[in-house]
Amino acid sequence: MIRRLLVLNGLASTAVAFHHAAAYGFAALFEWTNAYRDVAVPNYDMLGSPAYYYLLGVRLLIGSYAIPAFLLVSGFYAAFAADSGGRMPWSLISTRVKKFIAPFLIWSVVFFAMQRSLPRGLDDILKTYYYIPLIIQFYLLSPWLGALAKKQWQLFLLVTFLIQLCVDGAGYLRALGIDTTLVRAVVNLTPIWFFPSRLFFFSLGLVIGFNRKLFGSWLTRYRYPLLAALLLSAVLSFVEYLWVDQANGAQWLGPSFIGIFRTVYAVTFSLVLLAFDKVKLPLEKQLSDIGVVSLGIYLVNTPAIYVTSTLIYKFAPWLLGQQILYQPIVTAAGLFVPLLLLRLFGQPLLKRYSPFVFG
Repeated sequence: MIRRLLVLNGLASTAVAFHHAAAYGFAALFEWTNAYRDVAVPNYDMLGSPAYYYLLGVRLLIGSYAIPAFLLVSGFYAAFAADSGGRMPWSLISTRVKKFIAPFLIWSVVFFAMQRSLPRGLDDILKTYYYIPLIIQFYLLSPWLGALAKKQWQLFLLVTFLIQLCVDGAGYLRALGIDTTLVRAVVNLTPIWFFPSRLFFFSLGLVIGFNRKLFGSWLTRYRYPLLAALLLSAVLSFVEYLWVDQANGAQWLGPSFIGIFRTVYAVTFSLVLLAFDKVKLPLEKQLSDIGVVSLGIYLVNTPAIYVTSTLIYKFAPWLLGQQILYQPIVTAAGLFVPLLLLRLFGQPLLKRYSPFVFG
């Protein structure tokens, strides 16, 4: 299982590149349409087109599992590093938290410098690379979360699931136009970088880490029902999104809506990958290698995609209207530019700076 988690980390890193490339694909379709067509923007003529459904599919089925997988793997290793009471030592927590701070600051500055704008507040800063504030919070909370997960794992999973369900449910209701005081309060108090918004994913990793044999046999026994659940939730993710988008009215729902089935799909994807751990995947060795440097890819992929998209916008704007060409280019930039930079910083002259830049 431990070997498979590294592959999962590599798949999640690759998914991040696809996820952010699709976000820029939507921008090319709707916000930058005037670069290659004589129209006013935003322009939503391409809603319902093959390009639109491709980008939506990437966001729903590839991008969905990336952060949940990162958090599940982190929770597993937190359990692996914990003492007999389920508490991760503070010395180790401190070491892990410190490794995130410098890269987060450096790449946040790079991001806003490239945007040529200043953050409007703390929320703007924290949501740009929101996985890092999340994982720092989870590591700081891990002594208490770990103790609870070790003592009463069934109750712990249920409670953390209900907390995250309430957060997601508030966002769901708001997307449907139900904007009561309570709904607004829950949405405003649980931004994407605050731990309740993703609590269940890390908690599930903790529980699996503490009960490796139990979950290993359970995943093996139910691997085919889990695979069926994965395929069903993939289909229902589309159905749910299209239904909520229609119920939302004339305004497009946007690519960031988190539905019930999208969350089920994200969790089930990781479980299926672990359940079929004896099945060798294509490029498994390469995915494992990518999994080792997942933080670096997460940090660099957005700036790489942004620079590539900006160059295309200025020098080859016609590509923005050809997603069949544009997407492979920006996705490759989001994956291979970080890998090239990581290799560059692995050279003797720069190697000592690599921990500060990439964690």
